[in-house]
Amino acid sequence: MKKMKNKITITLLIGLTLFSCADLDVSNSNAPDQERALAKPADVESLIRSTFLTFWQGTHLSGNSWFIATQGDANSCSWGNWGMRELSSEPRIAHNNSPAWGYAGAADDLWYGLYAAISSAKDGLSALSSGITLNTESDSNADTRGKIFAKWVMGISHAMIALHHDQGFIITEETDFAQGTPELSDYNAVMAAAITMLEGVISEANANSSVSIPEDWLHISSFTMADLAMVTHSLIARYKAGVARNATERAAVDWAGVSSNAAKGTSFAPVGDTQYWWSYTHYYGGAHSYWTRADYRFIGPSDQSGRFQTWLGDNSAATVQGRSEIFIVTDDKRIVGGGAAEDSLDQTPGKYMFNTGYAFLVPSRGTYHRSYYLINKTAEYAAIEVAPMKDLVQQELDLLIAEGYLRAGDAASAATQINLSRVGIGEMTASAASDGLGSDTDAPSALDGASLWAKYKYEKLMEGNQTNPWLNYTDRRGWTGPIGNDYGGGLLPGTPVHYPLPGKELEVLLMDPYTFGGQDNLSDPGTANHKMREGSGFRNRGFFIEFKERDRSIDKADLK
Repeated sequence: MKKMKNKITITLLIGLTLFSCADLDVSNSNAPDQERALAKPADVESLIRSTFLTFWQGTHLSGNSWFIATQGDANSCSWGNWGMRELSSEPRIAHNNSPAWGYAGAADDLWYGLYAAISSAKDGLSALSSGITLNTESDSNADTRGKIFAKWVMGISHAMIALHHDQGFIITEETDFAQGTPELSDYNAVMAAAITMLEGVISEANANSSVSIPEDWLHISSFTMADLAMVTHSLIARYKAGVARNATERAAVDWAGVSSNAAKGTSFAPVGDTQYWWSYTHYYGGAHSYWTRADYRFIGPSDQSGRFQTWLGDNSAATVQGRSEIFIVTDDKRIVGGGAAEDSLDQTPGKYMFNTGYAFLVPSRGTYHRSYYLINKTAEYAAIEVAPMKDLVQQELDLLIAEGYLRAGDAASAATQINLSRVGIGEMTASAASDGLGSDTDAPSALDGASLWAKYKYEKLMEGNQTNPWLNYTDRRGWTGPIGNDYGGGLLPGTPVHYPLPGKELEVLLMDPYTFGGQDNLSDPGTANHKMREGSGFRNRGFFIEFKERDRSIDKADLK
């Protein structure tokens, strides 16, 4: 994959170095002196303004965002790019955490992108605390804007670390690296710290609700601190639900808090610019028929023909290897526009995808990867690249509220929430309290006779697909049952429930190598039933980050 780098680079975390308890000095010779680099208000404001783009590129332009979508059975793809073939093939293999792995960079992108954003935000806050002011005669709110925005980016970056990794460093504006090495904390502690940061942002943002956020900070026009508070409510709802590693942890989530935040939230969609503000998920996943397809585990639960059940079989190794592309019959207008009667090449396009009539992916790499159905949900953006990149949609919030009702045993209210997308978008028969609550162990299903839990799970996967790359994965992870049991639409056995610190980071930290996942490691930590791996060490906080500029569209020659 060819990607040009922006010639104007941003140096983050300037001149700070951590030391281990053995006084090992790990210096960063590339980093300029921090005081000189952030001596001018314009430099500080530029640094703070850059933090969200650093976060966005760390999530929507990271290799993790591709293989995590295939591991969540949202997209099906057998190309090697970004490690997708290795990490989504069946039976699942362990994540290769060696720095020498050919796709190690893809696996490392998120970690380094997020800590770059955290470091940049911290440095901006430190500069403001040192006495530098961004306020001018024409803008008396610049300091307030910069402080709240930097704290917001720190919060969402920690939250994504907690969603993806088994552990991480908690860095706040008060962290004093001269006092010693921060300890690694497990994902629950990192998420708790993130939620605390974000709740603080909501309070400060609401107290300064009329303060505007310039368009080039988020690539959203007419955006205020009041809007930021609502988006933060949305993200807290997502993070509280998504951090769970299995069904037990998901059931223990604070669902009242999830529902409350979701009800106060709103959608979120930065606008692309064809250059730096763009998204792998929304561009490559939304228009290119030779790239990825809709996984049958994603759309199959709507099939009325019985073909999907035959395709699914007993999930044995022989059944998996014998799977191939199938037509499905469905009433869901998001998949097929013409309805259940069509089960051939004449199927009309649905709202989110269509039947291409050919499966494309290489059969020798596993026919179970192949699918007739192309997701074109993000075609509006992919066609012109200056449309909104919908990371968080209202349907996600509606359905999180639905799960809260399901867990509270309120069938009527849950059905109402489910129908907002099931009927309002899918144009299917309305669900009702008479369907029965069912159980959180029910597999996803769009069929009329299915339980509310089954219909809810189907809707959550359908509406979350092709928005935030992690969403289908974190939902399935939270529905994962006992070892080796793909109950309730959970992750396939052997799929990592989270990822380790990058291999090269472990080398810097002088930690033993470790990883997660693999069909042969079902009893190991991080695969199916979760156990936490503990660890600690020192960290060199020197990053040198360049924004990725989109050079050209991917073509078939790039596929590996």
